[in-house]
Amino acid sequence: MHTDHEPPHTWKDYVRPLIPRGILNARNAYKDQRALAHFSGLSHKTYVKGKRPAGINLYGDDAAGTGLSRSVQLLQAAFTAVQLPFSFHHMEEWSGRPLNAAAETGQPDYAVNLFHLQPSIWLSFLKQFDRKHLDEHYNIAFWLWETPELPKEWHLVCDFFDEIWVPSAFIAKAIRKATDKPVKVMYYGLYDAQEEIPDAVAARRRLGVPEKDMLCLVLYDGRSSIERKNPYGALKAFCKAFPTVPGDVWLVIKGKGFTKSEKRRLQRILKEHSHILWVEGLIPRQEIRELLAAADVLLSLHRAEGFGLPVAEVMQCGGVAVATDYSSTREFLDDTCGCPVRYRLLRTKKDYSLYRKGTVWADPDVEDAADKLRMLYEDPALRRRLGRAAQARIREMLDITRSGERMRRRILKITGSE
Repeated sequence: MHTDHEPPHTWKDYVRPLIPRGILNARNAYKDQRALAHFSGLSHKTYVKGKRPAGINLYGDDAAGTGLSRSVQLLQAAFTAVQLPFSFHHMEEWSGRPLNAAAETGQPDYAVNLFHLQPSIWLSFLKQFDRKHLDEHYNIAFWLWETPELPKEWHLVCDFFDEIWVPSAFIAKAIRKATDKPVKVMYYGLYDAQEEIPDAVAARRRLGVPEKDMLCLVLYDGRSSIERKNPYGALKAFCKAFPTVPGDVWLVIKGKGFTKSEKRRLQRILKEHSHILWVEGLIPRQEIRELLAAADVLLSLHRAEGFGLPVAEVMQCGGVAVATDYSSTREFLDDTCGCPVRYRLLRTKKDYSLYRKGTVWADPDVEDAADKLRMLYEDPALRRRLGRAAQARIREMLDITRSGERMRRRILKITGSE
């Protein structure tokens, strides 16, 4: 029997819970690939030089409070720094849904579309997007990925674009294995001579950490995969470095997206260590910047990174990164400006979300990380020297004007406006 408010059950409702999750995922992936192939087969008008002004129509989410939204903000800042014309179209990060279409009506339509949307939501985006906006534009994707192989289900998405931009050579190498489309490395512009480093004292006051004490920081977002980010490896390294925590060293874990079981696990650890603090949830960007400026050390025992923004941002503020010496962070972190951590490569034995069984990533050496934390604690002069070198490295490699100019020159070349 059923009510008017409850549709009758079908045989599918009874059978679906019995089907293994892996089979359902494979079926859904197959359906998505067929849908993408359909969209890919639809004809659209190729790019026409000179029909629209040189500039960028940027599609992405700059307000989600994630690493991806921070990436969008950095692109906007780089465009602005070099006066590269752009319009912004706010699309929800997790669905590709337009968030402010009415307010964006009437914006300039430039020659180049830059889609800061991950391949995993591209199909959802296409279903909601008027494809005429792809016509006669030069279409570029801006993607992030963290391991040496691009997921197979992403390969077909490459066909929708004229070229792909990425913020590191590590990602570029992975994507070039999957497509013959041009892949351009466009480093972020983190250093801005016009921007002051935030007040470090403000964050320490909020946390109750004395100004002279050593503050170590772990940043973590559960939506980025706990297995890949490996925050418990960082926590283990800290506890190994300081089995009896001295009164003048602290660990701050800033995280969001914890599951209930992860919260319980972390709360048990916090009860045993009064100098390990937990800052949970979404906090304003300015407070994140102050926290990064307050940190003497950032501890990142990641298994893989597509760029490693927290590592670069703490270096920009003069902090020392103790980070796995693998993937994209190697491009700006070495032992002259920080503390790379030894690792061994392993293959995963099961799926972790998009990271399929057999994925290659790093297993960082916790003992090595602990030794380096202890060394930095015992040698404040070394900490200061590495911090100054870290700032110099970011100024040299990730200057906002240099980054913006590289993008501007590429747009001018595409549009024939050089």
